[in-house]
Amino acid sequence: MKKTNRIALSALAFAIFSLVLYSFTTAPEKDNNPYTEKLSPDDAAFVMVDFLSGFDPGLRTIEKSTFVNNATALAKLTEIFDMPTIVLGEEGGFRGKFYPLVEEHLSKGVRVERHVPSAWDEPKFREEIKKTGKKKIILGGISLDICTQLLTLDLLRNGYQVYVVVDASGSDQKLVEHAAMLRMTQAGATMVSWGTLASELMGDWKTPEGQAIGKLYQEHSAWGGFYQAYKD
Repeated sequence: MKKTNRIALSALAFAIFSLVLYSFTTAPEKDNNPYTEKLSPDDAAFVMVDFLSGFDPGLRTIEKSTFVNNATALAKLTEIFDMPTIVLGEEGGFRGKFYPLVEEHLSKGVRVERHVPSAWDEPKFREEIKKTGKKKIILGGISLDICTQLLTLDLLRNGYQVYVVVDASGSDQKLVEHAAMLRMTQAGATMVSWGTLASELMGDWKTPEGQAIGKLYQEHSAWGGFYQAYKD
């Protein structure tokens, strides 16, 4: 073997040894996995999709009282943390009317009407989502497999991180709902519940927001017996 080849091989072996040694002796870098990042009120916005009574007949994967309860809890989170919120939908015709929670807890939200399944195809929506300045989007609504799913895919395609609130959403068939959640997860979205979001956004029970979240759990979670309140 020529001397130059031996020198090159020795240099390569030393480089490999150095890399292996470095990997064992240096602290791991910060995790860049977006799925492990915690949400905060400062880095996210809400999108509420079609909370309209006209879609009630197709809501068969979650009991109506539970759905309304969960949607109300989600809407209250936007108030507690004073986070940017976009409310999608329009009243009239087969769409019916907005649930009362829209008027009561989402009155500060920006209303966006559209005539397309995915709100991303509505210029007004793209304008409003850009105004929020947030890249993490929390959304839920009807139906999970159509309007919510299609918007989720478009948001992901355009560089947003999406958190789908599955217990404030619904569809007409369990199989269809599961397929939608699988597709959104495969595309990079995160499936969450409103209860998880509440604690994650709060961070500390000793804050004023912590007290409000404690009350929210009492009013809307099984821990506080909401089932009785919403079925009476």
